[in-house]
Amino acid sequence: MNPPLKIRILLVDDHILVRVGISGWLKKADDTDVVAEADNATQALTLYAQHRPDVVLMDRQLPDFDGITATRQLCETYPDVRVIMLSMDETEEAIFAAEQAGASGYLPKSLSRAMLLTAVRAVAAGGRYFEGEIGARLTARKERTSLSPRELEVLRMVAQGQANKEIADTLRLSLPTVKNHLAHILQKLDVPDRTRAVTLAMERGLLRVD
Repeated sequence: MNPPLKIRILLVDDHILVRVGISGWLKKADDTDVVAEADNATQALTLYAQHRPDVVLMDRQLPDFDGITATRQLCETYPDVRVIMLSMDETEEAIFAAEQAGASGYLPKSLSRAMLLTAVRAVAAGGRYFEGEIGARLTARKERTSLSPRELEVLRMVAQGQANKEIADTLRLSLPTVKNHLAHILQKLDVPDRTRAVTLAMERGLLRVD
Protein backbone atom coordinates (compact mmCIF):
# COMPACT_ATOMS: atom_id res chain seq x y z
CA MET A 1 0.00 0.00 0.00
CA ASN A 2 1.41 3.40 -0.99
CA PRO A 3 1.96 5.91 1.83
CA PRO A 4 -0.40 8.93 1.81
CA LEU A 5 0.80 11.91 -0.18
CA LYS A 6 2.24 14.72 1.90
CA ILE A 7 1.59 18.44 1.47
CA ARG A 8 4.69 19.75 -0.25
CA ILE A 9 5.83 23.14 1.07
CA LEU A 10 8.21 25.88 -0.07
CA LEU A 11 9.38 27.90 2.95
CA VAL A 12 10.54 31.47 2.25
CA ASP A 13 12.16 33.54 5.00
CA ASP A 14 15.47 35.41 5.21
CA HIS A 15 15.99 34.52 8.88
CA ILE A 16 17.52 31.08 9.23
CA LEU A 17 16.29 30.61 12.81
CA VAL A 18 12.71 31.21 11.66
CA ARG A 19 13.13 28.71 8.85
CA VAL A 20 14.66 26.13 11.17
CA GLY A 21 11.80 26.52 13.66
CA ILE A 22 8.98 26.36 11.14
CA SER A 23 10.63 23.60 9.14
CA GLY A 24 11.04 21.58 12.32
CA TRP A 25 7.37 21.92 13.16
CA LEU A 26 6.31 20.86 9.68
CA LYS A 27 8.67 17.91 9.46
CA LYS A 28 7.26 16.46 12.67
CA ALA A 29 3.78 16.27 11.13
CA ASP A 30 2.83 13.13 9.22
CA ASP A 31 1.23 14.98 6.31
CA THR A 32 3.64 17.86 5.53
CA ASP A 33 7.03 17.99 3.87
CA VAL A 34 9.31 20.99 3.31
CA VAL A 35 10.67 20.37 -0.18
CA ALA A 36 12.65 23.62 -0.53
CA GLU A 37 13.71 26.73 1.39
CA ALA A 38 14.52 30.21 0.10
CA ASP A 39 15.98 33.24 1.83
CA ASN A 40 14.91 35.84 -0.74
CA ALA A 41 12.11 36.47 -3.22
CA THR A 42 14.14 35.83 -6.35
CA GLN A 43 15.20 32.43 -5.10
CA ALA A 44 11.61 31.69 -4.09
CA LEU A 45 10.35 32.27 -7.63
CA THR A 46 13.05 29.98 -9.04
CA LEU A 47 12.40 27.22 -6.50
CA TYR A 48 8.66 27.37 -7.04
CA ALA A 49 9.17 26.76 -10.76
CA GLN A 50 11.46 23.82 -9.98
CA HIS A 51 9.39 22.10 -7.29
CA ARG A 52 5.80 23.29 -7.85
CA PRO A 53 4.92 22.82 -4.16
CA ASP A 54 1.36 22.61 -2.86
CA VAL A 55 1.80 25.56 -0.48
CA VAL A 56 4.25 28.47 -0.25
CA LEU A 57 4.91 29.96 3.19
CA MET A 58 6.05 33.47 2.23
CA ASP A 59 7.69 36.00 4.53
CA ARG A 60 6.37 39.51 3.88
CA GLN A 61 9.72 41.26 4.37
CA LEU A 62 12.55 39.93 2.19
CA PRO A 63 15.93 41.45 1.33
CA ASP A 64 15.57 41.79 -2.46
CA PHE A 65 11.88 42.59 -2.87
CA ASP A 66 8.88 42.09 -0.63
CA GLY A 67 6.69 39.03 -0.27
CA ILE A 68 3.64 40.90 -1.55
CA THR A 69 5.33 41.49 -4.90
CA ALA A 70 6.62 37.91 -5.00
CA THR A 71 3.14 36.59 -4.28
CA ARG A 72 1.62 38.74 -7.01
CA GLN A 73 4.21 37.49 -9.52
CA LEU A 74 3.60 33.88 -8.55
CA CYS A 75 -0.16 34.26 -8.86
CA GLU A 76 0.13 35.90 -12.27
CA THR A 77 2.41 33.14 -13.58
CA TYR A 78 0.85 30.17 -11.78
CA PRO A 79 -2.89 30.74 -11.19
CA ASP A 80 -3.11 27.59 -9.05
CA VAL A 81 -0.40 28.66 -6.59
CA ARG A 82 -1.37 28.63 -2.91
CA VAL A 83 0.47 31.19 -0.77
CA ILE A 84 0.26 31.82 2.97
CA MET A 85 1.84 35.10 4.05
CA LEU A 86 3.92 35.14 7.24
CA SER A 87 4.46 38.53 8.85
CA MET A 88 5.06 40.48 12.03
CA ASP A 89 2.88 43.22 10.49
CA GLU A 90 -0.73 42.60 11.48
CA THR A 91 -2.18 45.93 10.32
CA GLU A 92 -5.27 46.08 8.12
CA GLU A 93 -3.36 47.37 5.12
CA ALA A 94 -0.71 44.64 5.31
CA ILE A 95 -3.34 41.89 5.46
CA PHE A 96 -5.42 43.50 2.71
CA ALA A 97 -2.37 43.93 0.45
CA ALA A 98 -1.47 40.25 0.82
CA GLU A 99 -5.01 39.13 0.04
CA GLN A 100 -5.22 41.46 -2.95
CA ALA A 101 -1.91 40.08 -4.25
CA GLY A 102 -3.44 36.61 -4.23
CA ALA A 103 -2.45 35.11 -0.88
CA SER A 104 -4.81 32.40 0.38
CA GLY A 105 -3.89 32.95 4.00
CA TYR A 106 -2.12 35.25 6.45
CA LEU A 107 -0.33 34.20 9.64
CA PRO A 108 1.35 36.28 12.33
CA LYS A 109 4.88 35.21 13.22
CA SER A 110 3.68 34.73 16.79
CA LEU A 111 1.72 31.72 15.53
CA SER A 112 1.50 28.36 17.25
CA ARG A 113 2.35 25.02 15.63
CA ALA A 114 -1.34 24.07 15.71
CA MET A 115 -2.30 27.27 13.87
CA LEU A 116 0.44 26.72 11.28
CA LEU A 117 -0.66 23.17 10.51
CA THR A 118 -4.33 24.13 10.41
CA ALA A 119 -3.59 26.93 7.93
CA VAL A 120 -1.36 24.77 5.71
CA ARG A 121 -3.93 21.97 5.58
CA ALA A 122 -6.80 24.34 4.85
CA VAL A 123 -4.98 26.18 2.07
CA ALA A 124 -3.58 22.97 0.53
CA ALA A 125 -7.17 21.69 0.34
CA GLY A 126 -8.20 24.73 -1.67
CA GLY A 127 -9.49 26.87 1.19
CA ARG A 128 -8.44 30.15 2.76
CA TYR A 129 -7.06 30.99 6.18
CA PHE A 130 -7.71 34.49 7.50
CA GLU A 131 -8.81 33.62 11.00
CA GLY A 132 -9.52 35.45 14.26
CA GLU A 133 -8.26 39.01 14.50
CA ILE A 134 -6.57 38.72 11.09
CA GLY A 135 -9.91 37.92 9.46
CA ALA A 136 -11.70 40.68 11.36
CA ARG A 137 -9.16 43.26 10.20
CA LEU A 138 -9.40 42.07 6.62
CA THR A 139 -13.18 42.33 6.71
CA ALA A 140 -13.04 45.80 8.24
CA ARG A 141 -10.56 46.98 5.61
CA LYS A 142 -12.69 45.67 2.74
CA GLU A 143 -15.64 47.69 4.00
CA ARG A 144 -13.69 50.96 3.79
CA THR A 145 -13.08 53.20 0.80
CA SER A 146 -9.42 53.30 -0.19
CA LEU A 147 -7.45 56.53 -0.25
CA SER A 148 -6.22 57.44 -3.72
CA PRO A 149 -2.46 57.54 -4.41
CA ARG A 150 -2.60 61.34 -4.38
CA GLU A 151 -4.49 61.40 -1.09
CA LEU A 152 -1.90 59.07 0.43
CA GLU A 153 0.84 61.37 -0.83
CA VAL A 154 -0.83 64.38 0.75
CA LEU A 155 -1.39 62.53 4.02
CA ARG A 156 2.26 61.40 4.08
CA MET A 157 3.33 65.04 3.77
CA VAL A 158 0.94 66.04 6.54
CA ALA A 159 2.59 63.37 8.71
CA GLN A 160 5.94 65.00 7.95
CA GLY A 161 4.62 68.25 9.41
CA GLN A 162 4.12 70.14 6.18
CA ALA A 163 1.50 72.88 6.01
CA ASN A 164 -1.06 73.10 3.21
CA LYS A 165 0.94 75.76 1.35
CA GLU A 166 4.11 73.63 1.46
CA ILE A 167 2.20 70.61 0.17
CA ALA A 168 0.70 72.66 -2.63
CA ASP A 169 4.10 74.03 -3.66
CA THR A 170 5.80 70.63 -3.54
CA LEU A 171 3.09 68.84 -5.52
CA ARG A 172 2.46 71.82 -7.81
CA LEU A 173 -1.18 71.94 -6.85
CA SER A 174 -3.43 74.86 -6.00
CA LEU A 175 -4.18 75.47 -2.33
CA PRO A 176 -7.92 74.73 -2.84
CA THR A 177 -7.00 71.37 -4.43
CA VAL A 178 -4.88 70.41 -1.41
CA LYS A 179 -7.73 71.41 0.89
CA ASN A 180 -10.12 69.26 -1.14
CA HIS A 181 -7.78 66.28 -0.85
CA LEU A 182 -7.60 66.78 2.92
CA ALA A 183 -11.39 67.00 3.16
CA HIS A 184 -11.73 63.71 1.27
CA ILE A 185 -9.10 62.09 3.52
CA LEU A 186 -10.95 63.14 6.68
CA GLN A 187 -14.22 61.91 5.22
CA LYS A 188 -12.86 58.53 4.13
CA LEU A 189 -11.08 57.93 7.43
CA ASP A 190 -14.06 59.32 9.39
CA VAL A 191 -11.88 61.52 11.59
CA PRO A 192 -12.30 65.13 12.75
CA ASP A 193 -8.86 66.55 11.98
CA ARG A 194 -5.51 65.96 10.26
CA THR A 195 -3.75 64.89 13.45
CA ARG A 196 -6.18 62.05 14.00
CA ALA A 197 -5.99 61.20 10.29
CA VAL A 198 -2.23 60.65 10.62
CA THR A 199 -2.43 58.58 13.81
CA LEU A 200 -5.25 56.41 12.45
CA ALA A 201 -3.41 55.89 9.16
CA MET A 202 -0.37 54.70 11.11
CA GLU A 203 -2.50 52.37 13.22
CA ARG A 204 -3.98 50.79 10.10
CA GLY A 205 -0.67 50.54 8.27
CA LEU A 206 -1.41 53.18 5.63
CA LEU A 207 1.58 55.21 6.76
CA ARG A 208 4.83 54.01 8.27
CA VAL A 209 7.36 55.78 10.44
CA ASP A 210 10.82 55.43 8.87
